[in-house]
Amino acid sequence: MTDTITVEVRPDHLKSLASVKRPINAITELVWNSLDADASQVDVLLEKRYAETLSSIRVSDDGEGMSHDDAFPAFQGLGGSWKLSTQYTKSQSRLLHGKAGQGRFRAFALGGHVTWNSRFRTNGKVNRIIIQGYAENLGEFTLSDTEPSDIAKTGTEVIIESLHHPQIQTLLTESTFQQLMESLAPYLMKYPQVCVTYDGRQVDPKAVQDSHKEYSLPDLTLEDGRIVQSALTIVEWKIKNERSLALCDENGFTLAERSPGIQAPGFNFTAYLKSAHLRELHAQGLLQSEDMIPVVADLVESARQIMKTHFRERAAEKTRDVVLDWKKQDVYPYKEEARGPLETAERQVFDVCAVNVNEYLPDFETSDPKSKKFSLRLLQLALQSGPRELRRVLEEVLELPKEKQAEFAQLLEKTTLSAIINASKLVADRLEFLKGIEVLIFDTDIKKVLRERRELHRLLAENTWLFGEEFNLSVDDQSLTEVLRQHLHLLGRDESVESPVKCEDGSTGIVDLMLSRRIPQPRAEEREHLVVELKRPRAPVDDDVVKQIKRYARAVAADERFRYARAKWVFWAVSNDISESVRDDSTQKGRPDGLLIEDREGRYTIWVKTWGEILESCRGRLSFFQEHLQYSADRESSLEYLKKVYEKYLPEHLRSAEATKTSSTLALEHSPAPSELE
Repeated sequence: MTDTITVEVRPDHLKSLASVKRPINAITELVWNSLDADASQVDVLLEKRYAETLSSIRVSDDGEGMSHDDAFPAFQGLGGSWKLSTQYTKSQSRLLHGKAGQGRFRAFALGGHVTWNSRFRTNGKVNRIIIQGYAENLGEFTLSDTEPSDIAKTGTEVIIESLHHPQIQTLLTESTFQQLMESLAPYLMKYPQVCVTYDGRQVDPKAVQDSHKEYSLPDLTLEDGRIVQSALTIVEWKIKNERSLALCDENGFTLAERSPGIQAPGFNFTAYLKSAHLRELHAQGLLQSEDMIPVVADLVESARQIMKTHFRERAAEKTRDVVLDWKKQDVYPYKEEARGPLETAERQVFDVCAVNVNEYLPDFETSDPKSKKFSLRLLQLALQSGPRELRRVLEEVLELPKEKQAEFAQLLEKTTLSAIINASKLVADRLEFLKGIEVLIFDTDIKKVLRERRELHRLLAENTWLFGEEFNLSVDDQSLTEVLRQHLHLLGRDESVESPVKCEDGSTGIVDLMLSRRIPQPRAEEREHLVVELKRPRAPVDDDVVKQIKRYARAVAADERFRYARAKWVFWAVSNDISESVRDDSTQKGRPDGLLIEDREGRYTIWVKTWGEILESCRGRLSFFQEHLQYSADRESSLEYLKKVYEKYLPEHLRSAEATKTSSTLALEHSPAPSELE
């Protein structure tokens, strides 16, 4: 026999809770739920089917579990959690992480079916209950009767099945493991008796931590007179990581993340900005977007200034340590103290160059003292002589290790140094563009003035790789008739198109972007076309947009000139948000999330997409290269990149004075169409 638990919260709010940008965020929430239940052991198991594809996720713990009576208040509402009345866990008095009672709904961001098997102790006996829920009906859970447990220990196991998050495979990557470790690091270092494993590996921050240092930030005064106190912890890692600035509560629990926004070559780190006020803002939903309110912007800026000073000093420390070791070995070329500022500056330049040589050439530090002394002396003479001699010394005397020379030579046999540089520049430019387009689309002030056709449309037309590397632009802001012409041309059929292609209502329709690719198969003439309908960021994909894209799809399906040419048609409607009715229609059981319509004859499909999904997919494709390039794009650098390359397509207040003047002149000569001003 089972009971039904009905959640007393609006469905749209539950859907927002069951949505996360990165899958690891949902996993982290489930781990926190376990730790708040006094678990000392938490295991995240990623179950795979063929070809390393995830099939289900299990998060199990040895916590206190949840009884039948506990289940009703825990699942019925939000914000009424027992955690609100205390700061500590029930039996082990550890600091609590969550207090809003929202964590359990995050599991539905990963899969459509979630089961809680919970074991609890009553009157000396261990019993269990089973709770189940489905993504298509977030407002209702089934609760089993209490029955004896065949396992003698208390605890909870969460099983997530029917996985559907578009980035679910990222849970198998090394960077995801590192992200979990960074989120849990302050807690696990505070409570070393707690053990968390992820896919069989222990999450142990101390094992890969190089150093950590605490700083106090200047107090801030709010408009209501309250004082905001904050601190910064900088943890340096022995392994490569995706550098981040974590916004945390006063106990170091991560609430949101930002780019660190600084350059620190040679250092892998995570900075934790801690403040009780950040917890308050998080509870109000003010930390979730990239737009920072003034107090958060001030805290982040203070943190960045401290980080800059910290890593400048750490770089100097590394240099001093290396130089001191060279002096002990009697290989350092400067014997006397510097006389005057000129010699001091020369010595500082030498130290920087020499330490870089030491780090870049592994064989240098292990060479015998005589060779090391000779090399450092040559470097000193080269610096004193000039840059040309310095380059010759670096190239001919302080040679690369033999294995590195061989690797470099093999690479140059297949490509050129120029091509290597160009490839790195291409990835760096795409990272900057990706961050820049994210700012344009999500920044509260910018998206209000960003125009659909003259600005956003033009930027995307020149960067169709956002939608997939395999697609090429075929039609840009033209009619369905031109779509037909290009379609036939791509199939090698340069037929004349006399009569226009029309929709059901007699209109011809204007397509924003049509991208095309050849489908690899024996019939090489078959094509796949992606038609993208772009909406300005502040306009959601609603029923009117869906009606419009349906007209296009049906016009293509109905016109015999399309019908008898072999092709697959995919239509996307893209914006920042999706209306509730459209989201309901595009999240049906038994088909992929976002699929709105699939033609019975297989001629076309219609999807709804958010910019968040598209950008996250791009970020996933570029993450490998970003990690190996150690390149970080921030808001300022990305906007500068857009100004440099695409200034004429940016909103006027983001352009230079000269570009704005030119734009204003053009605007007087050519007044924009009404659709451009909407």
